[in-house]
Amino acid sequence: MLRITNTDNEEFRFWLTRRVCAALITDFKTRTSAYRVPVMESGSSVAVQGGAPGPDHEMLLRAQLEQEAAVAQQDFKTTFKSGESFPLGEEGILVEKINLNPNAQGQDTHSLSFADAQGKGITLGVSIELFNSIFEVIERVVKVTNWSISPAKLDVRSSKFLQ
Repeated sequence: MLRITNTDNEEFRFWLTRRVCAALITDFKTRTSAYRVPVMESGSSVAVQGGAPGPDHEMLLRAQLEQEAAVAQQDFKTTFKSGESFPLGEEGILVEKINLNPNAQGQDTHSLSFADAQGKGITLGVSIELFNSIFEVIERVVKVTNWSISPAKLDVRSSKFLQ
């Protein structure tokens, strides 16, 4: 279960299956790599030039460095503080679809949507740092499961539930 609280003390709970986690840390992470780094000057070889990014090696490397930088600034030792209200219910939702709408809430602030099979869900505004932290949390959890998922080993192509 991925739990996210906001500044209004609302807590959103998302059940992520093995299949969704596998796609998130492979296919989705690769396809969204250009949106996990700040937009740079147009002369840079890794600048985002609009349109869908490809799995360019240099962009993937830059995205990984951004994730590591975000992790270095996060406090993963403090216990998670639960929210006071649960807009999606205390039981949460079983995630079937995840969607990223790049820069939908301003430069380097994306809309990340989680939805169940019936379309019930939420769209959250995520900074690059938060987006990278979400990947980090999922990767850490996957490492301690018996799911045998590794971003380097698993090749998930064209996942129908990740848009």
